[in-house]
Amino acid sequence: MTGTTRFENGDSVVERVVDGRRKLTALRARYSEHSLTTPIQFVGFWAAVALPFLYVPLFLNGLAGAELTVFSALLACNVLALFVGHSYGRE
Repeated sequence: MTGTTRFENGDSVVERVVDGRRKLTALRARYSEHSLTTPIQFVGFWAAVALPFLYVPLFLNGLAGAELTVFSALLACNVLALFVGHSYGRE
């Protein structure tokens, strides 16, 4: 026993992890070169900025019943917008 796990094709766990990271880096580079990336990040960033203003009327009227559902949907949209637009303008 050598102390490292080997897969059927002879690769070790470390080799698999390094290969996976290399593939993720290549995918990230391909994603950042895509022509739709910047507009989608732009919309995500500004949606994440603007959506919290829609919370104010919901909080002023109280969160009961349907308002709670609307608030939850807005919160989910805001989290998605934060995820999509988080790297906008970093270049």
